[in-house]
Amino acid sequence: MELLVGLIAGAVIVWMAPGIAGKVLRPAAKGVIKGSVVAYKAATEAVSEARESVGDMVAEATSEMHQPATEQEAGASTNHEPRAERTPTRAKTR
Repeated sequence: MELLVGLIAGAVIVWMAPGIAGKVLRPAAKGVIKGSVVAYKAATEAVSEARESVGDMVAEATSEMHQPATEQEAGASTNHEPRAERTPTRAKTR
């Protein structure tokens, strides 16, 4: 959008100011156009980064929806007793 505004403004300035005034105003018009191009590139980069971030969040959310819930997350555990720990068995000696 900024690029279009800059191009139109630059074209109007050059078109309205022929001759000597055009030679003076031409560098100003080019400056406006250059500024518009820089703004356009910055906006394009910002939109690209935002799109990537949203895509990452969608992928994470989708992945989380398809993962099985753990007992703590689901609240499915009805046995509140601690689990028995396995004790190592002694190796048989001959």
